[in-house]
Amino acid sequence: MKKIPKFKTDKEAALFWQTHTFENYFKDTKESEIVFVKKPKKTIAIRLDPEDIKTVEHLAERKGLNYTSLLRMWIKEHLAKEAEHRA
Repeated sequence: MKKIPKFKTDKEAALFWQTHTFENYFKDTKESEIVFVKKPKKTIAIRLDPEDIKTVEHLAERKGLNYTSLLRMWIKEHLAKEAEHRA
């Protein structure tokens, strides 16, 4: 079995794996545990009109989400659009 070379960059590794098959190198690997770390969130308070909250809750329910998740999605989408306009 062949040994997996040491790569200096991710690009170098990508180029290697484009022309090689893992099948020839799997014995040179070992099991590993993957740990996912959630980014910490900061809690904020915003004041919204009660009718707006009801509307958001209704829209979120139709999408199978809770309303705070929907609001976070909308904020992220808007921030991404703003970033595109600044670029």
